Amino acid sequence: MKLRSAVWAAVCIALIVLPFDLGAQGKQKAGASSAASPAENLLIIVADIQRHINDDVYRYPYATDVTGQNVFRAGIVRLANYETLFPGRMKDLVALAKANAFEKLGAFSDAERNYTEAQKSNDAAIRKAAGEGAERARRFAQVLRRELDQSGLRPYERDLQVLIRDADDLAEKYKGTPYAALALVERERAEMRLAEFYASMRFIHPYTTEDAILQLKRNIERNKNSKNRYSHHLMLGDLYASLARQYVVMHDPDGTDFDMKEFEGFASQARSEYFIVQQADGYPEKLEGRAKLAALEAFVERVAERSR
Repeated sequence: MKLRSAVWAAVCIALIVLPFDLGAQGKQKAGASSAASPAENLLIIVADIQRHINDDVYRYPYATDVTGQNVFRAGIVRLANYETLFPGRMKDLVALAKANAFEKLGAFSDAERNYTEAQKSNDAAIRKAAGEGAERARRFAQVLRRELDQSGLRPYERDLQVLIRDADDLAEKYKGTPYAALALVERERAEMRLAEFYASMRFIHPYTTEDAILQLKRNIERNKNSKNRYSHHLMLGDLYASLARQYVVMHDPDGTDFDMKEFEGFASQARSEYFIVQQADGYPEKLEGRAKLAALEAFVERVAERSR
């Protein structure tokens, strides 16, 4: 019972916000015996999940374990292995821990299913935590996992805009909790989808290149605190680079109607965005920005040679 209580304490740490080093406790308990008991094994698994359960995954990358894997994905796999090794043991705690991990990864339907399973527990505290989690996961799934209307361009655009608005409302509703970050992650993803939609449809009336540029700039402004902030700069740089290449296709640099100033206007905008990313120390996009900038400069030089 004592070990079960320790596991439950680990599962609930994010809910009760206690400064308790579960990782150290798990190691001490596991070291007390050459063969860890099922409860001790579960404590070690849950401790890794709960150590990062309050992480802001909108502003910062997902934590990784010693093998470099996402701690929540790895935790789900380890919990599944635990269920295989110890079938039927501590089903409520396993389900609750899996629900926590699935929810953190944005798999809200899977989270709800496991929260519902944990609600069958004989422990009132577990039932309460699982009930709250199931309701929350259900709400997130209903809002963020609706099918988008793909019957036409305008309905699809409208549904993306509604998704962005609703995700924003969820973030506001859960402001001050770790769940706000989950809503912001979904909002940002929808905003990127909308920008990609505008960029892809810019040749089709009533959409324009300006629609795509405005949405990309809006995404940069709205997500300047995101871990993916430089991905938005790359997307805008790619659009400007595409416009520069499009201009070359439409206006042969060897011909008489090629305007180097107009071409350089597109290239300069792309160069500015890639340069911002190239300066982003500590972000994985840095190398990509540097490579794209080098490729752009080579392209501009080649076009300039042809236009002389």
